[in-house]
Amino acid sequence: MPNNAPDLQFGPGTSGGFTPAGVAAFDNLRPAAVVRELIQNALDAARTAAAAPAIVRFRVTRTRRDTVPGIESYESAFAKAVSTQETMTGGALTGQAQLVAETIRNALEHEDLDVLSVLDNGVGLDEQRMNALLSDGVSVKEGDATGTYGNGHSTAIPASDLRYVLYGGLTDDGHRIGAGHAVLASHVEEGEQHPRAGDGFYIRDFRAGHGTLYDYATDHQLPALIAQALDWIEAETTHGTAVVIPAFNNFLEDQSLWDMVSHAASANFFAAIEERELVVTVEDHRSEPSVKPQVLDRSTLAEVLEIHREKRRAAAFLNGRRAFEAHHAYRWGERHLIDTGAGEIEIRLLQNPDDITRIHLCRNGMWITDRIPGFYQRFADQIPFHAILSLNARDGRELHDFIRIAEGPLHDAINIKRLPAQKRTACRSALRDIAEWIVSNTPVVKSDAYMSDDYLSLDFGDEDGRGHGKSRNVFWGIPVPISRSPARQLHLFPITPKPSPPKPVDPNRNRHRRRPLLPTFFQAASRPAGKNRRHILIECDKSCADAELRLVVDEALDATCERPAQDTYTPAVLSSITINGKPASDKDFIRWDNEIIGVRLGDLAERASVEVETDYRLAGDFSDLPNPSLRVEVFRTDQSRGADAKDHTGSEGES
Repeated sequence: MPNNAPDLQFGPGTSGGFTPAGVAAFDNLRPAAVVRELIQNALDAARTAAAAPAIVRFRVTRTRRDTVPGIESYESAFAKAVSTQETMTGGALTGQAQLVAETIRNALEHEDLDVLSVLDNGVGLDEQRMNALLSDGVSVKEGDATGTYGNGHSTAIPASDLRYVLYGGLTDDGHRIGAGHAVLASHVEEGEQHPRAGDGFYIRDFRAGHGTLYDYATDHQLPALIAQALDWIEAETTHGTAVVIPAFNNFLEDQSLWDMVSHAASANFFAAIEERELVVTVEDHRSEPSVKPQVLDRSTLAEVLEIHREKRRAAAFLNGRRAFEAHHAYRWGERHLIDTGAGEIEIRLLQNPDDITRIHLCRNGMWITDRIPGFYQRFADQIPFHAILSLNARDGRELHDFIRIAEGPLHDAINIKRLPAQKRTACRSALRDIAEWIVSNTPVVKSDAYMSDDYLSLDFGDEDGRGHGKSRNVFWGIPVPISRSPARQLHLFPITPKPSPPKPVDPNRNRHRRRPLLPTFFQAASRPAGKNRRHILIECDKSCADAELRLVVDEALDATCERPAQDTYTPAVLSSITINGKPASDKDFIRWDNEIIGVRLGDLAERASVEVETDYRLAGDFSDLPNPSLRVEVFRTDQSRGADAKDHTGSEGES
């Protein structure tokens, strides 16, 4: 075994630039992505060590640049990487690569650097765990883990202006190990035929073999930055892991470390904190060396969530309001244990008749998603409620593993297609069992529970469509008590004939729009059918050829009318469209900039009734509308322009 001192080393590798996919994918992530990944790994490591609660400390200090391990080798490799990349690109770095190089160069010009150390009381690191941590997609986590070592470690790299992160581990038997990972670009060493890789590792040497990768620094060989972090761990918790980020850039945010960490931790781990499984502390010693730690635990959780309650920006995967409401439902909802056949799941259920239905999924104490495939449309007839579904590895068994695999690398969405076919069927069956239990245990809206003045009715014109003057009122969807004015949950506009159709209007949202007029033979109404999904009814008193439907933001207002009107024409982006219960055909989609903004309904016969369901999303300035006011437009397709014409709208109907 070689006896050389540890240093930052770049081994042979293929050509790569300053923006490798593994790191570039995380460059624009918000602080919550880094905080979430670090806490998730710490929580898993504490469970493995049977340490309760998991204690995660975020500690910022300052250090001299020359104390960063391997800094001389880093500077040499960086200079050669810039020179090599400039030669490869014809004389100068361009685009994102130039920005990365300038950021690194600026950091190297400072004598003192900020350092973020994240310390936990978990099982610590040994050689096998360090191999996994420095690899891509290698897992050594036990079955009750939330994530997978290696898959997310790149998340923290953009938090360093040097793109350099150090790791240290202390096991319960006192063994210490350390390493580091820097991401630059491939470069050429003088006299060598093959390029060096852009990934550098702080190690003693490369040691490829059966189950081995590197010869790591241990015990007295550790550099001061790693050794000091492990000293802190030993003094407080006797074992654990340290993630040390030199040239810490404060996540490129103008916020305090406490605000960012407490927001992300409380929103993503409210279940673990509520169950006293997790405590997070923050210490910023840059301006005051003896500052006392700020603590996020069960006693401060509600207060922290309240502070961030009005934040609309989803800086923590959940925005402030939804995180507050999810924790409220978790703390105060009725607790039930449901056996799905693939394992048990806990459900916290809280009736919430003044709001809309929300369902959140947590796994091992971490919030995963509020978009569970196939769920929301099942509850359209239930009085609104909030539900928190909680899985753990011990009780969840197969279902826990199904969900973990379906989550993807950031653990923030469920895609059942990631599962093998047989497991997909079992997962869908378990989710169906959960949904059916919720339907059976939540009350259904009954119209006799409301006075007639409390909800909206729609006049669908003549009862038999033949002009006899007898109108009929139809109650469409769930009756909604009107608690604010004006109520815009359902839309009905006066019918205004016009001798000739208006000119087509460009749907570009940056242009002023002209409101299309509704012919006398269309009526349309819509109601929510789940999260970001609408159920739409269209009735046509006269026949109409080549009808088309769009869903449009109604003058940029949300349903509370708290947002001011804006004179832009903004169609929603549609997906998962069904017409009379059957999936719409791709040839019937109306596209704008490769997004689906409408669907052809075809030729509508006299007195036809068409039901459309569609998912939708809003973009740009309107993406943060919590309860958007949407208008249904039905009109004749302009065949002369084609389905994908950018200046095509056609606009003969509105509702």
